[in-house]
Amino acid sequence: MHKHTFVNRVIQLLLIFLFMVNVGEGFAAPVYAVFVKETIAGASLKTVGFSFAILAIVKSLLQVPLARRIDKKKGERDDFFVMLAGSLLGMFAAVSLAFVRTIPELYGAAAVSGVASACLMAAYYALFARHADKDSQGFEWSLFSVWGLTISAAIGGALGGIIGDALGFQSTFLLTAAFYLLATLLLIVLYPFLDREEHQ
Repeated sequence: MHKHTFVNRVIQLLLIFLFMVNVGEGFAAPVYAVFVKETIAGASLKTVGFSFAILAIVKSLLQVPLARRIDKKKGERDDFFVMLAGSLLGMFAAVSLAFVRTIPELYGAAAVSGVASACLMAAYYALFARHADKDSQGFEWSLFSVWGLTISAAIGGALGGIIGDALGFQSTFLLTAAFYLLATLLLIVLYPFLDREEHQ
């Protein structure tokens, strides 16, 4: 394991990755319901609720079997490429939101977001658990929770409201996609630190 005076390098990169993804997702949070009602023909608050349900159902159906498959394969190459796929799909879903104009298109973007989330978190949890330092697991998982999930969502949500007011829905979703792109590029830095041993 690659050590560092604070936390090891893999955990550092994973925390930064999750922070960037969650800030980007946070941009969309304050404007999503307003966007759906004002932009999608025939949409209502029920449409917003159904889109969240579609995302959650797709994620739930895929993440557990995907995680089981990842666990069965030795090495971390598969984890890396599943997380890469999730990041790219998240970027695609965010770009799609900038251009959807019908309810079926919205539900399609929600389904893609569900697939992205399933891929991202199944692989992310596997890598984080494997690389968390044994003498600092509570501390590093707390960083995951506070830094990667909570603070990032607060920053993204606050900035998302400001950006949505100033630049509109489309720019907000494209900025989400830009943060996914930056996070995806960070995975290139992560790759050399992973164990690439595979079953022959």
